[in-house]
Amino acid sequence: MKPPTDLQHKGAAVEEWVDLRFFRPIGIRIARALRPTDISADQVTVWSILIGLVAGHLFLYRDPWVNAIGFFVFILSDVFDSADGQLARLRGTSTRLGRTLDGLGDHVRFVNLYVHLAIRLSWAGMHWHAIVLAVAAGVFHSFQSSAVDFVRNAYLSVGEGRGDVDLIEDLPAAEKGTLLERLAAWVYDGYVRRQLWMFPRTVELLRVLRRIPVPESFRAAYRERQQSLLPLCAWLGQNIRFALLGVAAVAGYPSAYLWTEVLAMNLVLFVVLLPMHEHNSAALQSSLDLQHEASALLSVRR
Repeated sequence: MKPPTDLQHKGAAVEEWVDLRFFRPIGIRIARALRPTDISADQVTVWSILIGLVAGHLFLYRDPWVNAIGFFVFILSDVFDSADGQLARLRGTSTRLGRTLDGLGDHVRFVNLYVHLAIRLSWAGMHWHAIVLAVAAGVFHSFQSSAVDFVRNAYLSVGEGRGDVDLIEDLPAAEKGTLLERLAAWVYDGYVRRQLWMFPRTVELLRVLRRIPVPESFRAAYRERQQSLLPLCAWLGQNIRFALLGVAAVAGYPSAYLWTEVLAMNLVLFVVLLPMHEHNSAALQSSLDLQHEASALLSVRR
C-alpha cells in the first residue's frame, strides 16, 4: 500500500509524462510542507487561481519577454494546482466541493487569459473578429477539458475499479448549503451534464455496470479497448496548451494559439477521440449484454 507521504496522483495510465515527472513531484513537496499547517487545500487552489490571473494579464502586452514571464508564471500556477489535490489526498480531506473549486479555478484562469488575448488582438487591428475567436476558443476549450476529464475518470472507474464517475443522479441539490456550495453545485451540475451529453453511450454503460458485479474479464476488455485513446487526451490537455501559448505569444502570434484550439484540437476531439470512445463503449455493452443472456440461458437449462 502506498504510504500517505508518497507521490499522490490519479494513476500512471491517465497522467501525462510532464505531470508525473515535473508537476506532481514539485506539488507533493509543497503538499508535504503544508500538511502540518492550518492552510487548507482550498486555500492553495485560491493561490493557484490568483497566480494564474496574473499570468493571463501578462499576455496582454506585445513584449516577448513579458509573455515569457507570463508563461513561467502560468507554470507556477499549475504547480500549486497540482499541490492542492495532493494536499487533500495526503490529509484524506478530498471533497466534491474541493474538486469543483479546482475545476472552476482552471476555468477562471483561462477565461481571464482569453479576455486578455481578445483585448490584445483588438488593439492589433482584429477588432470584433478577436472577440469571436477568443469566445470560440474558450467555449471549445471547455468542451475539450470536460471530455478529457470524463475519459480519464471513466477509465479509472471501469478499467481499474478505482473511483467513480458522477452522473446526474449523484449530484447534490443546488439549493442546499452555503452560497459557495450552491454556486459550486450549480457549476458542477452544468459540467456533468455537458459530459453526459457528449458521451451518452459511455454513460449508459456506466449505469449498467452500477447494477451488476463487474467481472475482472470485463475490466480487462475495457482497458484493452480504451487505453489506446488515453494518449490522445494529452493533445487536449493543459500541458500542451501552455506550450502552444508560450511559443505563439513569444513569437508574436497569439492568434495561432486560439486557432489551434478551434481547429486542430476540435478535430482530435470530435473526429477521433469522442466517436472512437463511444464506439468502444457501445461494443463493450453489447458484449456485456451477450454474456448476461448466455448466463441467463445457462441458468434456465440447469
